[in-house]
Amino acid sequence: MSIGRRAFLGVLGGAAVARPARIWGQAPARLGYLSGGRRDTNLANTIDILRAALRDRGWRPGENLVIDERWASGDSSRLPRLARELVEQRPDVLSCTGTTETRALQAVTSTIPIVFLQVAVDPVAAGFVQHIARPGRNITGFMQSPQILWGKRIELLTEILGRQPRRLAWLGNPGNTGAAANWADAQAAAARVKSEVIRVEARSAADLEPAFQIIKGRDALLVQFDFLFATERHRLADLAAKHRIPAIYENRMQTQGGGLMSYGGDLRENYRQGAGYIHRILNGTPAGELPVVQASRFELVINLKTARALGLSVPAAFMARADEIIE
Repeated sequence: MSIGRRAFLGVLGGAAVARPARIWGQAPARLGYLSGGRRDTNLANTIDILRAALRDRGWRPGENLVIDERWASGDSSRLPRLARELVEQRPDVLSCTGTTETRALQAVTSTIPIVFLQVAVDPVAAGFVQHIARPGRNITGFMQSPQILWGKRIELLTEILGRQPRRLAWLGNPGNTGAAANWADAQAAAARVKSEVIRVEARSAADLEPAFQIIKGRDALLVQFDFLFATERHRLADLAAKHRIPAIYENRMQTQGGGLMSYGGDLRENYRQGAGYIHRILNGTPAGELPVVQASRFELVINLKTARALGLSVPAAFMARADEIIE
């Protein structure tokens, strides 16, 4: 049975481009995918999960679906150009990872449907959607807000350290669109437990060593999720170990790369569900009618090797609550 799909208008540089409808089985659909990460290091939030979930719904990359990928390799300054390149391919739908990627795509099209997979800010306040339940524009997706999780992460640090960390540092990338909100939430969480927190920034890999000259001597480190830090996760973990700084991250890939522990949403599930949204859009459902979904499952991952290297004895009850323990 042939399923007609809606013809979309793609806008690039202010010019409208008519898009003919395609018929299932005759011409492949096109999906554009934008990530701030690097293809070979995107361990926990991988397009491979998206591909597999799309295959489960009948979309076979290379046959009835073409996927155009663009990767910024941790350099957010490349995202605007990569977003334009994707829109020039005239995709039926666009998908992307986080806040900065969504902003880059939003800047170059107001009509091609966009599905974000891991936005960590309020998408209404960010101007991506009009309402959570009914986005109303060409954008929808999956979010990791609220960032009140920093309070939970400080609790976890307190438990594993056996004391309240009073002198904290927060490491973020100012090139990340969500950095300001992330820092504000970390500040608020620290204030609630009467801890001091300083802001330290890194825009590039070259900034990491100088950043740790500021961080060293603090009780613990809070690390924003950012693809620069994901790409440099082994070096980041090595620097934290060198300066003996217990660090907690927002995403499991940092712990898999040698970080002490992470607590955050299971982004793999976002990719599975995101495939469902892409499938529905390719079959005619407007993105603006698909509600934004809030992550509901959060996971704790601990790296015991790193804990031992820092001289930390992880309580048995703490390990029992972990979703994954890395030996």
